[in-house]
Amino acid sequence: MEPGALPPKEKLNPVKGSDGLYHLDRVRHRAQSGQYVRTSATGRTRRECLEEWHRNFAVNVLKGSKRRQTTRRRQWSPTDKMSDVFAELDTRWEARVDAGTLSADTWNNYHRVIYKPDKNPARSPNPDALKLEAEMGGLTIREAASVGYIADYIDEATEIASSTAYMQHRVLSMAFKIIVQGQGLPPGDNPMPYVERPAIGQAPPRPLDIDARVGVLRRIDEWLEDGRGESRYLRFLYLLLLGTGMRPGEGLAIRPCDAVYLDLDGSVRRVLKVSATVSARPGVAPYRKEGRKSGNPYQVVLPDWLSTVWDAEVDRVRPKTDDSPLIQGPRSDDAWISPATAREAVQAMRAGSDYDDFRLSDLRDTVATHVALVTGSDDCASAQLGHADGNRSMAQRHYIHKGIRRQVVVDNCEVLELLNPFKVTLE
Repeated sequence: MEPGALPPKEKLNPVKGSDGLYHLDRVRHRAQSGQYVRTSATGRTRRECLEEWHRNFAVNVLKGSKRRQTTRRRQWSPTDKMSDVFAELDTRWEARVDAGTLSADTWNNYHRVIYKPDKNPARSPNPDALKLEAEMGGLTIREAASVGYIADYIDEATEIASSTAYMQHRVLSMAFKIIVQGQGLPPGDNPMPYVERPAIGQAPPRPLDIDARVGVLRRIDEWLEDGRGESRYLRFLYLLLLGTGMRPGEGLAIRPCDAVYLDLDGSVRRVLKVSATVSARPGVAPYRKEGRKSGNPYQVVLPDWLSTVWDAEVDRVRPKTDDSPLIQGPRSDDAWISPATAREAVQAMRAGSDYDDFRLSDLRDTVATHVALVTGSDDCASAQLGHADGNRSMAQRHYIHKGIRRQVVVDNCEVLELLNPFKVTLE
């Protein structure tokens, strides 16, 4: 008999006595401390007697111990559905976000590998992506706890998107951990220690050449001409990332007040402060969060062509205040656009075109490779991306395409002017 466990069901059979009451007398079981104890109960009906016995059991099972309760964890049964386990995890993550022990971005990453998008599922970046709720939610814990089944699932998910498979392996590991803690499975039946976690590696840089840079812009213009007013912001976002190298989330967080004119060694230039990102989490509208994904706030000088584009966008959008989003939809009313929404717009824009593999992150690779190519300095590329202390190794590892890097002596002030897609278009 296990400590704290209920006695066999056949022992819990109230018997009606000569006094007309039902009795359960001195049913033997073990307390959490390991001691053997006995619990009794009396009631006018079998149900009352059993209810009284379980109340007494909850007291007696702690005898010999200073504990006030046996467990705070949710208890599971092998027949419970995995959808309930996923929902429990999601609730716990939300509580941790509220407590400040888990970032909203991390919760969002966990949430989206379980559930389909709440809005526009047909326009998600990958509408065929595997989701844990859809694939396993209807299985019982016992049915899902198969090493072979989960290993095959993770292998297939890895072929589709290794980063997603990596996150789903983490979520499943957490799911079966709380199942074991809640006595839904014995520790030895946990399948996750025997399922290899997929490797997650940095995707190789994909800088756009001149034809692709101009071609994508033309594609965006053609697409917008077909009445895509809700995504009018995509054109400016594309040019902003191409002229700065910011991350997409950082670009979406830009406000009119973030760009100011400064006198730099006798030359007045427009300087943009990069200090925030747009974040989102389940059930909460996208919001601007101070602080970048990584690295400290920094400032970049805008090339003249992008400064002109900036002025045109301000005139088009007419933000209510200098603190309002500069990148917003036509009916957003000062609402921030999430990176996921921007990715959906890119997915729709590129469909059926010659650029069906284009990603907004390609523009960061483009700027890093271009700056390193023209200046001959990886430090300049790192500084342009906002890496702390001009971290050369970061740019070298993740953003600069080694195959086309060469050293050319040019004026650094003109480097980003060379990315002007309008000038290339006119030639």
